Amino acid sequence: MYYIFYIYLFLGIQVMSVHGFKCRCGKPSDGIVSMRIVGGRRAEPHAFPWTVAILKNERMHCGGAVITNKHILSAGHCFKWDDFTSMKVLIGLDNLEDLNKVEQRSISNVIIHEQFTSTAVRDENDIAVATLNQPVVFSENIVPICLPQPKEEFGDRVATIVGWGRVGVERSASKVLLKASLRIQSDEQCMESLLAKHLKPMMMCAFSKGKDGCQGDSGGPLLVFETNGTYVQAGIVSWGIGCADPRYPGVYTKVSYFIDWIQKHTSDGEQCD
Repeated sequence: MYYIFYIYLFLGIQVMSVHGFKCRCGKPSDGIVSMRIVGGRRAEPHAFPWTVAILKNERMHCGGAVITNKHILSAGHCFKWDDFTSMKVLIGLDNLEDLNKVEQRSISNVIIHEQFTSTAVRDENDIAVATLNQPVVFSENIVPICLPQPKEEFGDRVATIVGWGRVGVERSASKVLLKASLRIQSDEQCMESLLAKHLKPMMMCAFSKGKDGCQGDSGGPLLVFETNGTYVQAGIVSWGIGCADPRYPGVYTKVSYFIDWIQKHTSDGEQCD
């Protein structure tokens, strides 16, 4: 992706033109009009073109999001106890049973946050950057997600979670990308839940009745739609107790808490923004 850059100062968004394609981070495919996802519905094909599936031994393992032409943002626990050389990344994917035009990559390196820790209940500093063995070219179906501003808060915002994970505790993974709307809780609301004693400042909660992210959605993006027409990745699917249990909101890694760390480990990649 060796591109001409155009800067839209009034949006603060960088746009790259490649063979007529102008890349804006977080922008759904122009063809779009308008977890394991429990309570989710079918996402319009390629409506979330940064979302990737990470497979291990040909089975759905985790989700992730394209942030540069060679880097995927995901959860640390997706790689901590697993050999990333046995994984592959499907980029530009909608249907796991239709890999036509889907870019497949292996992973050449993974950096897990240095302060990642895990207990029987929670994962802390649960973030990782995976490097692809070969860069991808941005297109209508492959677009990087926008990152938030450092320390940006999203409390009480409506967010979207997307993924191919299991659609129920005892059910199999979805073959097509699903989406569900959740409301991000303020830190104060999050601390009022039964999870309070397990929470840390780099975590955020989101919940809507009957909807949640489950196994297989780990590492996937929690997205907020901005007024400039682009999505920003507010969170990373991290941990929870059960799935869609009203007593326990889902817990996500706050991406805005780690902007400097992300930029440090993706500086050799190309971006739209």
